[in-house]
Amino acid sequence: MRLELKLASIGALSKIVIFIILFILLQKFIGSQALRHTDRDLLKMKDKTMSIVNKIGIASFLDIENDSVFASYNMLKDEYIKIDIDTTETPGTIEFSNDVRVIEEEEFDFRILNYAFVIGRQHYLLEIGKNLQLITSLNRTLENISITIMLVVLIITILFDIGIFKYLLDPLNRRIIPKLKTITNPETYEYTQLKSTTSDFVYLNNALNELMLKVTTILKNQQKFTADVSHELFTPISIMQTKLENLLTSGNLPDQFVATILDQQNHLNRLQQIIKALLLIARIENDQFAKNETVVVHEIVDEIIVNIEDRADMNNITIENLIPLGCTLAHVNRSLLYIMIFNLVSNAIKYNVDGGWIRISTLTTSENICIEVEDNGIGIDSDQISRVFDRFKRVDPTSGEGHGLGLSIVSSIVRFHGGSINVKSTKGQGSTFKIQLPLKYVNLITGT
Repeated sequence: MRLELKLASIGALSKIVIFIILFILLQKFIGSQALRHTDRDLLKMKDKTMSIVNKIGIASFLDIENDSVFASYNMLKDEYIKIDIDTTETPGTIEFSNDVRVIEEEEFDFRILNYAFVIGRQHYLLEIGKNLQLITSLNRTLENISITIMLVVLIITILFDIGIFKYLLDPLNRRIIPKLKTITNPETYEYTQLKSTTSDFVYLNNALNELMLKVTTILKNQQKFTADVSHELFTPISIMQTKLENLLTSGNLPDQFVATILDQQNHLNRLQQIIKALLLIARIENDQFAKNETVVVHEIVDEIIVNIEDRADMNNITIENLIPLGCTLAHVNRSLLYIMIFNLVSNAIKYNVDGGWIRISTLTTSENICIEVEDNGIGIDSDQISRVFDRFKRVDPTSGEGHGLGLSIVSSIVRFHGGSINVKSTKGQGSTFKIQLPLKYVNLITGT
């Protein structure tokens, strides 16, 4: 969810809580005000009734000798007046209550005023009632109006908040976030200044520019270090190799030293291969290769098989190229793809069995193309699978072959092309390496 929507949602939630509280308080206020207004009307009716009684006399309303009761109600039955003889209430007492009254066999809820008074020596009780149905209807009407107003205000404020938040976050959404999404190479980063009245966004943009400048500087230093190491290490190693070769060919070297010098040459060759592998990984991770070539994968695999078949034949291993002839990858680096597949095939030969097989194939989905290198060799222990791509890690450390950088190079090349790699293996049954390359880097043409 976008930030402005989250902020608007939080604002809407807080407003809903506030509106609910206000609605509850308003409901209580409306109810109390309605009762207070009704009580005032009842008091006015009481005063008017007592004024008439004092003017025309109580006898006009009831017959005291026959102990009669006076009762009158209007046509709509929303008000009534009743006068009765009473001997219990204290004169001048006014009481309000809610009660049910039956009028013409119908029950109604009334707000009732009871007033005790004395005329002569006789005590009377005046009862005036006002139907609560009108109050209830008025309350419901006011509640509906209140709810409608609150909903309208809530919707308007939410839309207003979304617009305001969108306006306030515009520098973040239109300038900073797109800049972050398009960062693929620090050297191509645009160090633009942000014009905004929001100082936080300006600070964020400046901090991002400073960070990318530091990253670019670090990468350039690494690239320079890589070049320096390449020159400083290879040069003395080449000189040492040349001197050892001159000693071997001079004819003046005692026989007991020949084996020692040959052993030192092997160590130098091994050191040279390790340096080359580490420098290759460094160059790949520093993005020092172009991805502007289009290659036919079947042809690369055929070339690899030709160059490695002598090793495969020594162990009676069959290599099958099952990739379609028209499988073409665009926007890639051909030499790196060659190294990637070559290292996987080389590993499959190294850890295979006599008479084994290796199959290279492809599988496409809606989002990726998968290059698979499968063998029926010795397999990998389950606890070692997660570490096969670590540097200097070998499946069989006792084999004495390689230096444990082949799969690390493969992993770096896969990441360089925006893909992923995983391995499935069963000890004693073989392994399958699967390389997933996203289709945005791939132009797949199937053919025969």
